Amino acid sequence: MTTLDAVLITGAVGALLFQVVDRLLTNRWWWWATTDVLPPPVHVLVPGALLAGASATSGGPRWWTATLAAAALVLGMRHSGLAPRAALNNRRATGSAGGVRVVCWNTQHWDESVDTEDFYAFLRRLDADIYLLQEHIYDAGVHAPPIPVDFRARLAREFPGYHVLVRGQFVTLSRFPAVATPDIGAPEVFRADLRIDSLPGSPVLSTYNVHLPVHVFLENPLRLGLYREIRERVLSRNRQLDRLIADVRDNECPALIAGDFNLSRSLGDIERLSAVAEDALRACRSLYPVSWHRGAAWLRWWRLDLAFTTRGARAEHYHFRDPQGLSDHAVQELVIDVRKDT
Repeated sequence: MTTLDAVLITGAVGALLFQVVDRLLTNRWWWWATTDVLPPPVHVLVPGALLAGASATSGGPRWWTATLAAAALVLGMRHSGLAPRAALNNRRATGSAGGVRVVCWNTQHWDESVDTEDFYAFLRRLDADIYLLQEHIYDAGVHAPPIPVDFRARLAREFPGYHVLVRGQFVTLSRFPAVATPDIGAPEVFRADLRIDSLPGSPVLSTYNVHLPVHVFLENPLRLGLYREIRERVLSRNRQLDRLIADVRDNECPALIAGDFNLSRSLGDIERLSAVAEDALRACRSLYPVSWHRGAAWLRWWRLDLAFTTRGARAEHYHFRDPQGLSDHAVQELVIDVRKDT
């Protein structure tokens, strides 16, 4: 066996071992969350390169390398960020003329660092029936509590005819009246039940406006207290996700769950939520949908913003819109078909 053979086989073993361990530890050990800093394509590029490299070897080493790398490639697809069914969506019409238009957006601290008039003009141009907005706050730094703000009066002027619902950092604007805003016990989730009175039977749609905490920081790994803070944030987000899933499971109304989930390798959370709801990605036309970071192209690898529907609600159209420099997050735009409560 040559040195190249040994390097390639070792690499293939390592790539497969990483994917196996990842399946075992994701959402089970808080420290493993630090691997979320890996750009999602790494999960297919590394085993793909090893698979290609197998052609440079011969005999037994070639087949061992190819087999191990292929297995790692198959497992890595789940975290690659790729959406293969987008090819099918591009061959057929999507969207529903009679559906409910929804916008979901992390505003990046509202209008704190952008022109206020441009900010509200952009929101109005989105012309949605329902807006789920996060970060109705000003920034006090990564490790400090945010500064509360209250722009309900301005929102009422900018969006006449809309119902303005605010809870902490969350703003839900709706052309439809709210029948309830129950507290689900998760401070980073705002539920609002809306009576969709423009549809036959006037169904109630439960909207879950979500902004889970950032759990991994791209900063000095030697900083005192960094890993303690990561552990606390991972445990906090998991507790809130558990409460969200439990509430969706017990909710008999059609529901939309959308927002900034602040995760880079999202499948662990997607699998948990998929037990009670359907990922709106099924209606997306992008082969590699990303939502962050819109301000720096070299960081544009991750889909941190997610949307799910359940029961009588179904996403018929889903895509990400450029925020035009107003936020580091893209805007999620959906058309939702809502049927009467089941």
